[in-house]
Amino acid sequence: MNAVSPELAHAMPPAAQVMQMAMGFIVSQSLAVAARLRIADHLKDGAKTAGELAALTATHEPSLDRLLRALASLGVLYKDANNRFSNTALGDVLRADHPQSMRAALHMMGDPEHWNSHGNMQQSVRTGEIAFDYTFGQPVFPYFAENPAAAAVFDESMTSFSAAVAESVAAAYDFSGAKTIADIAGGRGILLAKILEKNPHAEGILFEQSHVLEGNILAREGVAGRTRLVAGDFFAEIPVAADVYLMKFIIHDWNDEQSVAILRNLAKSAPKGSKLLLVETVVEEDDNAPSLSKIMDLNMLVMTGGRERKPSEYAALLEQAGFRLEKVYPTMPLQVVEAVRG
Repeated sequence: MNAVSPELAHAMPPAAQVMQMAMGFIVSQSLAVAARLRIADHLKDGAKTAGELAALTATHEPSLDRLLRALASLGVLYKDANNRFSNTALGDVLRADHPQSMRAALHMMGDPEHWNSHGNMQQSVRTGEIAFDYTFGQPVFPYFAENPAAAAVFDESMTSFSAAVAESVAAAYDFSGAKTIADIAGGRGILLAKILEKNPHAEGILFEQSHVLEGNILAREGVAGRTRLVAGDFFAEIPVAADVYLMKFIIHDWNDEQSVAILRNLAKSAPKGSKLLLVETVVEEDDNAPSLSKIMDLNMLVMTGGRERKPSEYAALLEQAGFRLEKVYPTMPLQVVEAVRG
């Protein structure tokens, strides 16, 4: 929660700092409500008063005004002398049409699937059980298969995450030597598309479940003509040969045994010397270092039973599957773990 400046936060008594941290859940829900109401979209073309926004969103004006004021205090919105609100740079990324839009992600974080599961975090800490399974009676991915509305928000969120990191991944890694780039469980293909756009010499392969492939965006991005679609289940087999393989936000969803199974299936098809790029939130070796990765790790504990990992943990995992860790690229907001097929 960043309601005050870093300088003031450090000057605050410990009790006040801890209380500020604890109130972070209110900030999360405030952002989620703003995302659902599409406040940033309504402000795209100019500033508006709380009354105008209330009319556009069918909300209670005095209550909406309090939400908008809180978001202004966080730097997401700006309130001018005429009581009109406008987007800041932070607010802009809540727009659905922003190239690095976080609207769906914030929507998802405040929805019952995440919200209620994290309310049961203690169940995971106490027993090791996945809090999502405890809360909803089944694992998250079967749940999404039965709940298309929640699945649609999740899919949009993952696509927006991919769009946000695609530029940094494409800039951080040299794909010039790759003739074929395969994205394994690559969703609708936005990460692969952005990388192919910057590497016109390369062809792509998008490996996903068949129902996900049906919604791919490759034609929209102009790379469908040089991308092959392959349907499958990575727990069964990954019949894809490529020079470079991408896996974004995949291995962190699963425990070590499941992750090794996925990587071994990839290794069966991966040519010797081919590269594997895991795009993940890598945990620092220093457990005291502040970072988003350790918070994300709790999210995996609660939601899937997976985990975020340190470089040394990735090295051990990859070795079991026939890969060798080469380097971790410190891109933002995620990192790129490069491995080579031995």
